[in-house]
Amino acid sequence: MRRPGGCEGAERRGEGGGAHAGIEPERGANAALAAAHLVVALQALNGIWPGVTLNVGVVRAGTRTNIVCPQAELYAEVRAATTAGLDTAIAEIRAVAARTVVEGTAARVDQLDLCPPMEHTPQAAAVLALARGAAADLGLTVGAAATGGVGDANLTSGLGIPTLDGLGPVGGADHTPEEWLDTAGVPDRVALLATLVERLRRT
Repeated sequence: MRRPGGCEGAERRGEGGGAHAGIEPERGANAALAAAHLVVALQALNGIWPGVTLNVGVVRAGTRTNIVCPQAELYAEVRAATTAGLDTAIAEIRAVAARTVVEGTAARVDQLDLCPPMEHTPQAAAVLALARGAAADLGLTVGAAATGGVGDANLTSGLGIPTLDGLGPVGGADHTPEEWLDTAGVPDRVALLATLVERLRRT
């Protein structure tokens, strides 16, 4: 079973001032340089709070080498195991973006998405216990793990509905050319899911 953390996708736009890079560079304010400082500062937030990760995945800046870059964009996401951790991280992201490192530039944070963390609750633990019992009766072993993945389970969990994730087939190397699926284990996983659904129906 996996318990994904939450994610907040955000776009950070850096505004600077364009100018001819050879004739009058002093009139410009390089948004690409400001973006570079932002990337370093945002990545440095990793490891500060338990269960919180941050990744700047996309950086766009400039149009030509002879122009002081007037605008840049960063796309990043933060994931957290708890709502409190997510809120703390988002607040710090906004604080980092508000600091001016390159004179003449400014940054704006636009939140593009918000997915609630799938937090561990007593109700979810009860469903996990049912799943473990069903697995044992089928001769299977089921464990529990927390990961940084995100899925529809986050949305139901965020509504307060006891939710388990990761009951599908076993696999790995997500989002890479080496991603794989253990087809031999599919019948066991289907049997486990069907048994768990039946036991939940009885409760």
